[in-house]
Amino acid sequence: MRRAVRLLDVLDDLKVALIDGMLRPDQIRSLSLAIAEQRATTGEPALEAVLDEIETRAAVELAKLEVLGLPS
Repeated sequence: MRRAVRLLDVLDDLKVALIDGMLRPDQIRSLSLAIAEQRATTGEPALEAVLDEIETRAAVELAKLEVLGLPS
């Protein structure tokens, strides 16, 4: 759960930075590191599905930033 909350926080920070036009390379690195963290299994299928969705969203956002050529 902590990892999912961290990913959501990083995604929220990215959203605000993009809206403000103030995206910093360290924010992109933070997202990349958060995605790379190993996730422990919970044994709860519904929770695992939500965590999978959060990770997928984070990976998609990182890929978008890479396509835009933003510095990491």
